[in-house]
Amino acid sequence: MITLKQLVYKEISEMKERRKKESFGTYYVFYVLAIIFTITTLILSIPDNEPFDTFYLYTTLWSGYVSLSFLYQYLYRIKENGTINNIFLKYKFIPVDMGTLFLAKIIVLARFITIHILPAQILAFICRVYYVYKYRCNFFDLMLFFPAITGIIYFMVFSVTIYRKYRRAAK
Repeated sequence: MITLKQLVYKEISEMKERRKKESFGTYYVFYVLAIIFTITTLILSIPDNEPFDTFYLYTTLWSGYVSLSFLYQYLYRIKENGTINNIFLKYKFIPVDMGTLFLAKIIVLARFITIHILPAQILAFICRVYYVYKYRCNFFDLMLFFPAITGIIYFMVFSVTIYRKYRRAAK
């Protein structure tokens, strides 16, 4: 039986290879959109007396969602012989516990969302420290934690969908 740690490393490497071979450039689009997410998050963290612009909010949310959806499809899809199948159906015939595989998929998802969200959160803290020093504004508010909040929302949305794929294959 494969341990959870081995399965997580195997999933990360196989997903990366699948993204490079099957994606036709979406492997790089994920990182470009992650950079756009980081930049728009910094724009949102600028303290103002006026309410934040909803255009930046929508741009941030959609760039984060689209980039993570490029990643997400390679968590539960596999392309074999020209057809795209549920990856849980493939592992159904390999001696792997389906619950352990689901947990490994969730860990991989959390890892990539953390890679995606962490730079934006760190830069939001750094910018907020600068704005507090220069403009004497409040340090803590909702927009400071916007990257972490969006990461939690993205994690919940994608993990529910992976769980549905897992339950469909486990029947």
